[in-house]
Amino acid sequence: MPVEIDEHGTSILSSKDLCLINELPEIIDLGVDSLKIEGRLKTEYYIASIVSVYRSAIDDYLENPSSYNPEKYMKEIEKIKTRGLTTFYFNSRENKDIQEYEGKQYNANYEFGGKVVKYEEEKSVIEIRNKLSVGDELELLIPNKLEPFKFKIEDLWDIETDEKIDTVNPRKTRTAGKNKIAN
Repeated sequence: MPVEIDEHGTSILSSKDLCLINELPEIIDLGVDSLKIEGRLKTEYYIASIVSVYRSAIDDYLENPSSYNPEKYMKEIEKIKTRGLTTFYFNSRENKDIQEYEGKQYNANYEFGGKVVKYEEEKSVIEIRNKLSVGDELELLIPNKLEPFKFKIEDLWDIETDEKIDTVNPRKTRTAGKNKIAN
């Protein structure tokens, strides 16, 4: 593969994320039985989210092809993308919109807060991944559901002392937090 240098430098390993949600009906109608979701060097949040979106899209299309609306799924994909999106060469071998020259483009409005490791009605144990504070609005991904469950953090507890705290930040402490989820 020839390495080319332009005004952006060299970027042979800086591809955008492949997104074929608009092309999914064509892929299914071609008779494709299996899709591979690229997960190398991606977080468990990214993989779980993307698989959930594509699973929902496939099921919805197979149930009622005439009502398939890719925008419904793009709304969720936009929350979880790690870079710009591209179809690579699916629609055209001439597509040049495949590189991410500016670096990663995380959606600043959404971060991976943590993973529920133990659910209980009053207090659930969360493996914290980013800073969380009382009052933060979260979305909980539910298996086999496209739309996440939205809620606001009402209380946080230190897992070791069971004391109420206002903020938990995994980068500053080693203790995990507990989160009370209100119904």
